[in-house]
Amino acid sequence: MDFTAIDLRIGTVVTAMPEGDGLRLSIDVGGVRREAVSHITENYGPADLVGTQVVVVPSGTEVVVLAAVSPSDGAVLLRPDRPVADGTQVV
Repeated sequence: MDFTAIDLRIGTVVTAMPEGDGLRLSIDVGGVRREAVSHITENYGPADLVGTQVVVVPSGTEVVVLAAVSPSDGAVLLRPDRPVADGTQVV
């Protein structure tokens, strides 16, 4: 399978604020900030996310934040196991 067909990138959460039943995130994806609303509040609060890196799919001015979702664990963010440069492509 060719994972490079989907533009997966690493970004750092700069801000996180409650919005409805989710969190509005501002994410630095290599010098460009993108927005996302993620429904991950069963496992994460704003303080848990600021400064952490996540895997995202850029889409215009927004990003989709990737998570593994299961009935028993809820949404668990996909993240690198050590820091890399924001904007780094995931392959």
